[in-house]
Amino acid sequence: MKTVAFAFAAAAVAALAAPAHAQISESGGPVSYSADNLQYFDNEHRLVLTGNVDIVQNDARLRANQITLYFTRSSAPNANGQSQNGGLGSGDIQRMIAEGDVYYVRPQQSARGDRADYETSTDSVTFTGNVVVASEENVIRGETLVLQIGSRQTTIRPQNGQRVRGVFVPRHGPPQGNSGAN
Repeated sequence: MKTVAFAFAAAAVAALAAPAHAQISESGGPVSYSADNLQYFDNEHRLVLTGNVDIVQNDARLRANQITLYFTRSSAPNANGQSQNGGLGSGDIQRMIAEGDVYYVRPQQSARGDRADYETSTDSVTFTGNVVVASEENVIRGETLVLQIGSRQTTIRPQNGQRVRGVFVPRHGPPQGNSGAN
């Protein structure tokens, strides 16, 4: 059983390292992970990592209690000219869902929430539930956060009937020669 689990883990690393498709870092690159447990569901092309899950790609890190990865089916033909549809390494990562104490950290920004959903088709991460975004000393709170990874665009929406709340800390004091008194 350990051999099978190790084979799946090795195949998962190879699949996660596929270039260009799965990106939690704006600069791309290989993706590594660690977790307490791993389950792969071949018929569903789904990998579930549970327990202290940590996924790293270059300068970005995604941590959660559980992260589920969904793979696309490979359309590349095998040696017999038939479509390859089985196995963990047979497709690219299409979607990642992180649940429970989700933290996403990159050099200039960090975010946390109850859940995060990463879609490769839009290259975006959507956080929901008690969202807090920090950039240097600045902090913004809301219910939903959408991070466009490549374009570095951030959108925060409040919970219904509430407002987005935040604090911006200026980098410099008032301009020289202007004391504010007349």
